[in-house]
Amino acid sequence: MQTGIDQNHSKERLGEFLVGLALALRGSSLLFGKIAMRTMGPFLLMGTRFLIAFIVIGAIFHKQLFKVTRKELWHCTLLGFFFFLSMAFELNGLKTTDSSIVSFLEGGVVVMVPVLTCIIGRKLPDKLTVITAIIALAGIGFLTLKGGRIGFTPGELLVLGGTFWYSVTVLITDTAAKNDDPMRIAIYQLLFISLFAFAGAAIWEDIRLPQSSTEWGAILALALICSGVGFTLQPLGQKYISPERAGILTVLNPLAATALGIIFLNEKMTPNIFIGAILIILSIVAPAFIGKSRKS
Repeated sequence: MQTGIDQNHSKERLGEFLVGLALALRGSSLLFGKIAMRTMGPFLLMGTRFLIAFIVIGAIFHKQLFKVTRKELWHCTLLGFFFFLSMAFELNGLKTTDSSIVSFLEGGVVVMVPVLTCIIGRKLPDKLTVITAIIALAGIGFLTLKGGRIGFTPGELLVLGGTFWYSVTVLITDTAAKNDDPMRIAIYQLLFISLFAFAGAAIWEDIRLPQSSTEWGAILALALICSGVGFTLQPLGQKYISPERAGILTVLNPLAATALGIIFLNEKMTPNIFIGAILIILSIVAPAFIGKSRKS
């Protein structure tokens, strides 16, 4: 018979698995996004993928749609807006910035989330969070920079802005997942991201539909895998873990993107990539082992 402590530990591991899987799946978005943006603008692509995801996930869990409360809709509106801001900054920064630099700057979430948590909660993070954040950031550096260096061009500042807004969504998701129904949050955030993205497309882009089956396939992959599954799992998992831990797990995004590049784009496995992957895995699994040691 499991004790309360054991049950909480199991829920934390489940939460970490769900959030980690969500972020790993979303790591494939760059691969599919490059294909889909051959003819579509980034905002139109964002709106289309999230609308398809909302329709599919909403149809599967349609009973949840009619139970939503005003507070949950407000939280979903905030999530949709800040997710939209995050991806808008990222996509526009990516136009003039190497993807390796983008991946490294996005890894700043592992530092920004604890910092924002400290500012809001007026409490310093524990030593384990600080240590794992440093290990994770070093791992991303080995994984993505590949001999490059960090600069602060306008494009890189946009990416940093996107990283900041994503850190805000992690904190909002933490509040929503622990106080609202996480499935309703997961479904309706897709709708609001889509609405904000379509508004951006109407203002700044020409409306052009995909021209080939390959591009439509990429959009469906983005909608079903990256948005439908990836964005749905995150609030379900964050119900059981801290926002700082969710921030650490974001390192799975560049790790997954690198692995996909090696598998599908014939990129080479270099010593830097190997060391970076080891450091990232260490930053994720170390807290679990240290927690068991303390318990013993």
